[in-house]
Amino acid sequence: SILALPALLPAVELKLADGSRQAVLIEGYDGKGNLDVYLSSGERKQFPLKDVAAIYYSGRVDHFIRNGDQRFLFNAGGQIAAAVEKLENGEVMAINSRSVGRHQIPVKYLHGFTALSVQGRAARMAEDMVSEVDKSPKSLFLDHLMDRRGVPYAGVLQAFTPKELSMEQDELLQNLNISTFKVAGVRLAEADKEKQESAEFKDILQVGVRCRDASYVVGELASADPFQWVVKPNWDAKRSIEIPTNEISKVDIFGGKTIFLTQLTPIKVDEKTVVAPPQPYRRNTNAQGEGMNIGGFIYHNGIGVHASSKLTYSLGGRFASFRVDVGIDGRLEKEGSVIFSVLGDGKELKKTGVVKGKVEG
Repeated sequence: SILALPALLPAVELKLADGSRQAVLIEGYDGKGNLDVYLSSGERKQFPLKDVAAIYYSGRVDHFIRNGDQRFLFNAGGQIAAAVEKLENGEVMAINSRSVGRHQIPVKYLHGFTALSVQGRAARMAEDMVSEVDKSPKSLFLDHLMDRRGVPYAGVLQAFTPKELSMEQDELLQNLNISTFKVAGVRLAEADKEKQESAEFKDILQVGVRCRDASYVVGELASADPFQWVVKPNWDAKRSIEIPTNEISKVDIFGGKTIFLTQLTPIKVDEKTVVAPPQPYRRNTNAQGEGMNIGGFIYHNGIGVHASSKLTYSLGGRFASFRVDVGIDGRLEKEGSVIFSVLGDGKELKKTGVVKGKVEG
């Protein structure tokens, strides 16, 4: 009966393009861009996916990080957090994720990977190394590895198992064998990668499904029901990734009426620190890679930077308004004072006064 069905559905909150929120139970997806939902009143309704900015599943707790788990980053955007099973013939990575299951990933789809268990300065150094795009002739055909001490190596990745990574070093002409638990990150050779378009500003509706194990699957929504979502990932549209709803914490919508700035990549980044070590901007965390809060309010979407910082985005004239909360991250308590400004096409649109710690955004 209609009264019995909603009890089977996990409760979610829709954040709509107009900024309002709606508590619903998702029944399904019609394949034509519409979500079928039940309102709290019991009324059945359709919401166009383009009118939704994000979907939040309540009561989701992140999985504990297992030593040896990696964050596999895709050229087309998104990531799968998983334990490596083996690298086959240097071309296919066999992985096992707690949220999205087992997959065989052609290496050409991957930009690189970082160890989830590595934290602090070593993690930041590894993430910075992996995020680089080095197209110099010397590096074009080389994989780059960094260990937990921050020591870099260059060579050709030969094997990767749950216990050990093997790399043929370019200059020494010998194999480097290193425990998987000592690897902080690996950036794969640019020459081996397949060029793929990210989800930014695509004309088709896409989703980014954030999972409890830190996986983030980006692609076209194939189906959704009370028990699982099925996504055709950007990096392989012929593949279907099945994600149980009890593994989903949040869903971002790409190509709709509104987007989060964190879904875009800046075209220019100017960052400078005077006393502190370099701390590049981060998506959905503060500059130290921790959760964000301003004045005691927790933010799941946002950009963490260290002063002074200037990020420039190309919006292509597609948007009419910009809404943002700014402030100093709660970890600093009452310390710090900064000024925020927003510029559009060279004109100052908004500038705050001096903002100090412990103040709401």
